[in-house]
Amino acid sequence: MTALDQTVFLWLNLGPQTPSSVLNLALFATQYLPHWLVATSLTVALVGRQGWRGQAWRVLASIALAVLLAHWIKQAVQIPRPFTLGLGIQWLPHGKSAGFPSSHAAMAMAFAASACLAPMPWAMRALLLGAALLLSWSRIALGLHFPSDVLAAWCVGAASACAVQALAHAFIQRIRRSTRMAATNGSTQIVH
Repeated sequence: MTALDQTVFLWLNLGPQTPSSVLNLALFATQYLPHWLVATSLTVALVGRQGWRGQAWRVLASIALAVLLAHWIKQAVQIPRPFTLGLGIQWLPHGKSAGFPSSHAAMAMAFAASACLAPMPWAMRALLLGAALLLSWSRIALGLHFPSDVLAAWCVGAASACAVQALAHAFIQRIRRSTRMAATNGSTQIVH
């Protein structure tokens, strides 16, 4: 954490004069948006259109990997949260666990990055990225994370999404090759 990190945190952290609508938006984003993102992905994975189901499972796998990686990094690095250092205002009760990187922001970016890799209109991509940015901002605004915690989380989330998507693509290509090879060998054996 640097002086710039602290300065940006204090600028983004909500103060006592914050309008209740802004505070309620931050609280909603932190407390409910993660559940909505996961529930939406799970619903699409289970009952969505056939073409969307596979992508929804990859989104869920990306989220799981991002949260797991964020947890491991927190255990290894042990950087304190702002309120444990007496900085800013903490608007939401939280344990004094390490804060780097933010699991919420990692999850949100994994969701958005993975979902955005699917073919969809640009407006939908903007909405998904907006949700990730809103959730990430709320963690700083409520005094729970430094900006560096969120930036690192975005890297973890985006890397998780890219890794899951690449592995899924390689797996699908391998199955397609095997299927083609089996079909080719089957047709060759019928001719003989």
